[in-house]
Amino acid sequence: MSPSLKPFLSVSIIIFTLLAIVFLKMEVRRAGYSLLKDSRQYKVLVEQKRAQEMVLAQLVRPERIETVAQKQLSLQKAQKGQIVQIAGSHIVLQN
Repeated sequence: MSPSLKPFLSVSIIIFTLLAIVFLKMEVRRAGYSLLKDSRQYKVLVEQKRAQEMVLAQLVRPERIETVAQKQLSLQKAQKGQIVQIAGSHIVLQN
């Protein structure tokens, strides 16, 4: 290796090392911002899931199902002493 090339090579190594350090620090910062953004989005999704579970719980509560069955499906409550038999496709009501 020639003596005139050694200073150029050493300066090139130093510059390359400094640029690599800057690049790595920028990548760490970018990854941190990405992680922050993802964690915020995760919190929003968890809150949405919780809200949807609450709505589902309200929709499938027994009182609501009974009300829908009575109003929309014309379900009638069995009277005291009434027997309801379901055999195949026929329904038999006995009092």
